[in-house]
Amino acid sequence: MRVFAITCTSSLWAYIWLWIVLLDQMVEVWEGVLTLVFFMILIVLAYGADRFTAQKAAAEEGNQEEEIKPIIEYSAYQIYKDLLIEQKGGAPQDKDSVEKRDKMKRFLKQTMKTDQIDKVSLDELKKVVEGEGMISRIKYRKQVGNMMTGKRPVIAKFEKMKLEHAHADQLDENVKNEFFGFQCLHYSVSESSGKLTIAVNNKKRTAGVVRACTIDGDAKAGEDYNAFDGNLEFANGESTKTFDVVINDDDNWEPDEDFFVQLYDPNSNEELVGQDTKTRVTIIDDDKPGQICFENTKGIKVAPTEETCEIKVIRKNGSDGRVTVDYETVQLGHQEHVAQAGKHFEECRGQLVFENQETEKSVWVKILATNGDEGDDEYSDNAFGFQLKNVHPEGAKLSKKSLQIVNIVTDLEQKKKADAYAQLIAKLDQEEEKTWGSQFITACMLHPTKGDDGEI
Repeated sequence: MRVFAITCTSSLWAYIWLWIVLLDQMVEVWEGVLTLVFFMILIVLAYGADRFTAQKAAAEEGNQEEEIKPIIEYSAYQIYKDLLIEQKGGAPQDKDSVEKRDKMKRFLKQTMKTDQIDKVSLDELKKVVEGEGMISRIKYRKQVGNMMTGKRPVIAKFEKMKLEHAHADQLDENVKNEFFGFQCLHYSVSESSGKLTIAVNNKKRTAGVVRACTIDGDAKAGEDYNAFDGNLEFANGESTKTFDVVINDDDNWEPDEDFFVQLYDPNSNEELVGQDTKTRVTIIDDDKPGQICFENTKGIKVAPTEETCEIKVIRKNGSDGRVTVDYETVQLGHQEHVAQAGKHFEECRGQLVFENQETEKSVWVKILATNGDEGDDEYSDNAFGFQLKNVHPEGAKLSKKSLQIVNIVTDLEQKKKADAYAQLIAKLDQEEEKTWGSQFITACMLHPTKGDDGEI
């Protein structure tokens, strides 16, 4: 950026200097020398700015390298084993082994402040090499990010997935129940998982009973899951109890749905107080209803002599559940070469229904024969559209190419014959109207003949 600013400023000054020099319509020697000096100054300034920028970038990169945690390609077990063998007298046998041990020692010195492996525990070395809970932290942050943005996890059909998003131990103690509470405050489970195991904590570890009961949200008991209502009995010293909620699977797409589980006092049937006494369960749908599109994406051609035109609509990228899509024929306008409903084709509209695992449907559009009335050309090309719209359910997608163009094309052979016949009739009419003078002129010219393709 500094070099750019210098060259930009110099360019502006160059124009100003040129204007000053040419005010008297003459270039003096001293003006030429000064111009050369300005050029040298530009080179020096640009070079200096470039070197300054490069040194500053190198310094910043060096600082970043100092802040970056050292990494090594060997596992904690391999480092510990090799250095321990060397410490007990097992010297490396070749040059590669020596370099490998030296690299391990340097890493140990940088991270643990010692190169003596016996002064380092294997657990501490594993935390440095592999990172303490790094993978679990990344997964958790991704889950929380998806929750905040509303992005649902992508799962395959029949994939069994169970995720825990928010744990109760992240809450302050003063907002939690004193005696009982859920371990996790938000679960996600795919509908093909079959069941979800939910854990409840007994914080005092004394004998006691707590009631757990499911509550409908978007998900409905009996349809999306089986209701649970029961008492959890804790023995003295027992800290955790679990129970299962059955998740029901189906073949129809539906949006992700929630239900809740609440803890109650088994004697008064009142809800327990505290933010950890209610958990949310999100059932993630794994059905793929697919995308609705045309089989032929390049347009359809049909002869005007054909009675019907078949338009195939297919479902791809999934075929779960029932999907419906509306269709209708569309007149593309009123200009020339546009097929008109009722004249060139029969207007139709309706709805296609794809049942579970059904992937192909056909619509037959009737093509109407034209008799050349009202000046209509029997052999002209015409086109109309076939539109898809209103796909249901919401999870099914409609292709961007939702309009199919159908061209009613001319029968070329028939048109050639008709054109040749019209030319022959026109020539005969001309022969009848010829005079003696015109016949003499024609005799001096090449006589027209009929070609192989029927052209005159």
